[in-house]
Amino acid sequence: MTVTVGTATDIGDRSRNCDATATHSTASTTAAALMDGIGSTPEVEHVAGLLAEVSARVAARRGPVAGLLASHELVSGPGPETPKPNAVGAVAVVYPSDRAIVAAHVGDCRVYSLTGDALTQHTTDHTVGELLRQVGVDEHDAVLHDNWVRTSIGNATVASIPVVDVVADLVILTSDGVHKALTNDEIADVATALAHEPQMLAHALVAAALSVPSTSDRDNTTAVVLRVDAPQEAQR
Repeated sequence: MTVTVGTATDIGDRSRNCDATATHSTASTTAAALMDGIGSTPEVEHVAGLLAEVSARVAARRGPVAGLLASHELVSGPGPETPKPNAVGAVAVVYPSDRAIVAAHVGDCRVYSLTGDALTQHTTDHTVGELLRQVGVDEHDAVLHDNWVRTSIGNATVASIPVVDVVADLVILTSDGVHKALTNDEIADVATALAHEPQMLAHALVAAALSVPSTSDRDNTTAVVLRVDAPQEAQR
């Protein structure tokens, strides 16, 4: 199996790009991580990059939950930072020999897959707004609380990190700068058109999100695309 990863990010209208991505491969796996730092300071920008790199490297060897928990250790202990840098994130690990993809997330980064032209959202945002929707609160009120994350790298535990097994050739990780600007149908349209070009697809998702008119400052906008292709002989 061949795994191809594409990544793209844009600062939006923020003073810093506190989104970060990282990819790491071993002899038997490929892992990709997306981190969305909370805030827009030099400290958060720096730490987001560290969290992405640590998550990808650990996840490639021990799985996505271990990757996120390793990042948790970087920001959860006592230290001089006040407030401590924090982030939300998603990690996906491809096991090519099994044609399997395992993903995990905390906060409001998302994991999607594409099969044919059908997009599946595998994650539910860990936000107060989403919790309110689940208990029947009207959308008009729930949307006001979508910026309040309930879980993050800083408070992540084994119990608070959902894991999903994905059966698909294409997996997409997005920060909220993408999926708050684009509907799932719009993401599906872009993904279907460029499903065989992961790098072009990542750039296209970011560009599409940035092209949507906004009445407020655009957030950092980031996409990671993983594509798994069988060897040519196996495709015959």
